[in-house]
Amino acid sequence: MGLSTHELARRAFLRDVDADTVVTPRSPLAPASRLIELGKGDAPYIGDAVCTIGAFDGIHRGHRFLFSRTVLDARRRGLPSVIMTFDPDPDELFLPFSKIHKLLNNEDRLAYLTNFGADFVLSVPFTRSLAANSTESFLRSVVSPVFKPRAIHVGSDFKLGAGNAGNVEELRKLGTRRSAKCEVFGYDLVCNVSEPVTATRVRRLLMEDGDCAAASQLLCRPHFVRGTVEKGRQKGREFGFPTANVRIDYPYVVPAEGVYAGLVLVDDLDTVWPTAVNVGVPRTFADEEGCASIEAHMLGFEGDLYGRQVSVAFVERLRGQQAFESLDDLMATVNSNIAWTAEHLGSEGFRL
Repeated sequence: MGLSTHELARRAFLRDVDADTVVTPRSPLAPASRLIELGKGDAPYIGDAVCTIGAFDGIHRGHRFLFSRTVLDARRRGLPSVIMTFDPDPDELFLPFSKIHKLLNNEDRLAYLTNFGADFVLSVPFTRSLAANSTESFLRSVVSPVFKPRAIHVGSDFKLGAGNAGNVEELRKLGTRRSAKCEVFGYDLVCNVSEPVTATRVRRLLMEDGDCAAASQLLCRPHFVRGTVEKGRQKGREFGFPTANVRIDYPYVVPAEGVYAGLVLVDDLDTVWPTAVNVGVPRTFADEEGCASIEAHMLGFEGDLYGRQVSVAFVERLRGQQAFESLDDLMATVNSNIAWTAEHLGSEGFRL
């Protein structure tokens, strides 16, 4: 991405946003968007507003374009801007766990959404009964008690309501029938290298290709996962490069098997560690029990990590998994991966 290691870490772990993809706040002292979570206390009535609606998994460049259009249109009209989303992401309700691959967990997604210049982020509890509502019923029973949309900004592939019937055309029909008319803007999808930027494309880059650098370009940040350190094979310790075995409980997108240069944050504290990360079962130890799916060698770190929460960000893919004819070959390759990480990301921890 052409960014410093410090900037990469801030974008991943502190939710810093790319200045090119966010509308400048009304003033330098403007707070983040106010988060309204329906069902958690009384929701304020906002009145007339301009909004965008979506799950926004990953919050990629296409989503950020919609946020900027929404905020700028709201300012032109002298109205508040609202980013409306759902918690949990609808995929989590309808897909089997093995088929769910998320770029952000719900807590991080909501926190990120407050950084894009909108006045409000509205989180709607997503249930099967809500999904069964028609688009008109959703607007009347869920949206209208909180605000009256005077304009809605969505992508051309937008779907909402029972049977995904609430597309752009349906929204426009409903907008003309409302007492307070609502304009609906359906935008062509933002493209990068002649291909639309979508969460599906980002997942493919990560899960099939392991191309975390290309995924970072679309996400405007390194992709990361959160997990808990548990006891693993301890083979790395025997060879002089101890690793943290990271258990992932949330259905994150995990990059394709291989070795990556990355960054690790422990317990959401303020120190980030350059890290060589192994994803998948190392071929040399494939027949052994207790093989980790994610192992992280944190450069310069000393201490006990068992039971602690870590966030692992993937910056660059170094190689795929491979079997080695000897342990000497394995150690030479691993040391080469660690050296690349140290040269490009640093050899010790640094503060955010």
